Amino acid sequence: MTKWTLGCRYPIALTISLAPALTPMMVQAAPFEAPPATGILDSLCYDYVPKIEKPASDQDANAQPVEVDADRLEAKQGGTAVYEGDVKVRQGVRKFDSDYAQLDQKSRDVIAIGNIYYNDGQVTVTSDKTLKSNLDTKNSELEEGKYQVHGSPVRGFAKRVVMTNNNQNITMEGAQYTTCPPGQEVWTLKAGSIDIDQKEVFGEAWNASLWLYDYPVFYFPYINFPIKDERKTGLLYPGYKQSSSNGMDITQPFYWNIAPNYDATITSRFMDKRGLMEQVEFRYMPDPAHTGTLYFESLRDDKQYDAGNPSFTNPSTGTPYLSDGHRYLMNVRHGSALMDGSLRFGIDYTQVRDKDYNYFNDFSPQVGTQVDSQLQQSFTAGYYQHNWNLTSEVRRYQILSPYALLPHEMLPRIDYNYFQQGKWFDLAWNSELTKFGYNSGSATIQQAGERYTATRLHLAPTLTVPLVDAPGYYLTSQYKLMFTSYNQEIPKDLVSQDRSRFTDADSKQLTLKEGTITRTLPSFRLKGGVNFDRPLDWYDGKGTQTLEPEFQYLYIPYKNQDEIGIYDTTTTRQDYYSLFSDRRFAGLDRISDANRVTVGLTSRVYDNVGDERLRLAVAQAFEMTPPKVRLYSSDPESTNARSLLSFEGDARITDEWFAHAGTQYDTSEGEFTAGNGAVEYRTGKLTTQLNYRYIQDGNLDYRYPTNPALAEDLSQVGLVMMAPIADQWQMYGGYYRDIKQDVNIDRKIGVKYDSCCWSINMSLEWHNQPDNVTLRPTSEQVIGLQFEMKGLGSVGTGGRSVTLDTELLPYVRPFNLKGQQ
Repeated sequence: MTKWTLGCRYPIALTISLAPALTPMMVQAAPFEAPPATGILDSLCYDYVPKIEKPASDQDANAQPVEVDADRLEAKQGGTAVYEGDVKVRQGVRKFDSDYAQLDQKSRDVIAIGNIYYNDGQVTVTSDKTLKSNLDTKNSELEEGKYQVHGSPVRGFAKRVVMTNNNQNITMEGAQYTTCPPGQEVWTLKAGSIDIDQKEVFGEAWNASLWLYDYPVFYFPYINFPIKDERKTGLLYPGYKQSSSNGMDITQPFYWNIAPNYDATITSRFMDKRGLMEQVEFRYMPDPAHTGTLYFESLRDDKQYDAGNPSFTNPSTGTPYLSDGHRYLMNVRHGSALMDGSLRFGIDYTQVRDKDYNYFNDFSPQVGTQVDSQLQQSFTAGYYQHNWNLTSEVRRYQILSPYALLPHEMLPRIDYNYFQQGKWFDLAWNSELTKFGYNSGSATIQQAGERYTATRLHLAPTLTVPLVDAPGYYLTSQYKLMFTSYNQEIPKDLVSQDRSRFTDADSKQLTLKEGTITRTLPSFRLKGGVNFDRPLDWYDGKGTQTLEPEFQYLYIPYKNQDEIGIYDTTTTRQDYYSLFSDRRFAGLDRISDANRVTVGLTSRVYDNVGDERLRLAVAQAFEMTPPKVRLYSSDPESTNARSLLSFEGDARITDEWFAHAGTQYDTSEGEFTAGNGAVEYRTGKLTTQLNYRYIQDGNLDYRYPTNPALAEDLSQVGLVMMAPIADQWQMYGGYYRDIKQDVNIDRKIGVKYDSCCWSINMSLEWHNQPDNVTLRPTSEQVIGLQFEMKGLGSVGTGGRSVTLDTELLPYVRPFNLKGQQ
């Protein structure tokens, strides 16, 4: 019987300090061995790279004692000391070896010859020639030296290295630079001379050329390069992409380092099918409490603009939306925190030219918050304390669809929330004051007339009392009183969509009411659950299974709310978690009556280390009285005595296999209304996922009343894969198809070759480019090419990184299991 129990892209600076290495004042015999190369990077490519060594203490390296060991020491007349045979000098982390070393005590000149080895923990330098240095001036000169930066694959060679000004200034003649492992020099940067001032951010190279294997491919009369993780004014690497709608798409950014806390990036974007677009991004941070970005881009004359182009033309009147081809976007982001973060302000504002409905479809800007063809324009302010906060927001929208009704805007919304936790209760006070308006000057095709407006006050004191709170089971009661007042204005020329939505199906009368409307509703909720567990024979006999039944009773009396408009409210999607909520609608304009009991059951399986391997959850709500509150007056009242039966399941079948399934089943009609599922296999560099989602027509957003075909059932299948095809080759791609409409949504295929010091990434993608005016998507083809020389830079966009995302659909791991990472 089973027993249940309750229960950085910048190269590292080259810093060489040889001068004090041969001070002969503290000479003692001590054996030393050359340090071995130690692998530090997670790749077999760089197992030869030594670790960065730091001093054992914060004491200046020049103040450390010097230890010298040699086969023979000879002191010559005139104050010259000669060290011969396996000369080894140590000073802290510094190490210096040579076959022969000579020190002139008067001039303080040092000469070292043969098998020269220098290591200061940051860089290793070797040479078979001669090193000359002066202990006082710190000036040094090295012939034919090789260098290897520690902790980095950066290495190279120079025919002559001269160090002056206490090693701050370094000049290398006949220099070479690469990040490729020895014997695999795919690319090398060679220069006639390189100057490095270590007080500066960038080094300078003259007469430089880029070599691929043994062939020069590019010549630079002059080039500067970063030697520190800091910024400097100059050109950034260009980008390239090829697409059907824009043609050849080339970007050339210029970076302007205005000040340590101010900078700007000015980009010229040339699209041969559209023209030249200028982009400017300005970033500022006068102090850490105030940061922001100003962004603007402008295409003065779009070549594809034409008064008869359907994408720019009002389909009702045949007139163009834009008077010319000038297209632009502006974005402002700002955040401020004052009084130790208690007082906060924020701006997120994005705007394109009025009635330029396809701007985001055509140019894909990486700024702005866009939801359902609406650009959000938000201003926020708030004061936050330990148990209360006062916040406000002004939110407006710019609509990127000529067919959508203009949404109500918050002008403004003010919230006050208070929380207090007692010994046997929790007390909360939530309140909101919002003025709803709309921008009548941006009317769309669907808006012939005006929309209703209102000012809303909502107060909701809440008392939560835990009745039972013990390990393995709980029972909680909650009491809430919700008061809402609307001061509502109904225009005489109400838009037809609002008039039809708020017309009672029986009386044929408009239900919206002018003036003050109040609504007071109490709410009672009782929620409880029990947690059983039992041991399993799985996972070395140390597995655990839980059984977690839970229930909820919710009561809210009925009150007719058809007189109130819909300002920020919609129907929530029913799933396991929403069935245990106290709301049937998202928003405050409708508070549904409820006399329902919700029951649910969750079962989990944990392995021997406590990671969750399986979770199954099923729930359904039973209406003791069918709810009467409707979203719109024209909607029929609900007659269902039961909610949708919701199921969620996640499984980590093995360490490589994952599975997910979720469904909503209408037990009254005997049909599935929504569902989604995925199976994923992951091991090493191989990842593949097969997924499916289904949503019935009645659950889709009805956004385009002029094109009902777009509201068909959603039935999409997808396949994404990333797989190694050889030691250094990787293939990736994605495929999504709508089975119901029999159309391909997005297809992508790519391949990447990745070696130790260079990579090339090629991708090809076809996706349906939406058109917010014609509502007829077009097939778009995008070619991406990326070539990267690791440690030097990269050229190109469109396929820069290997990703399972496609243009329209991101890769999503729907598995939410504890410990799955």
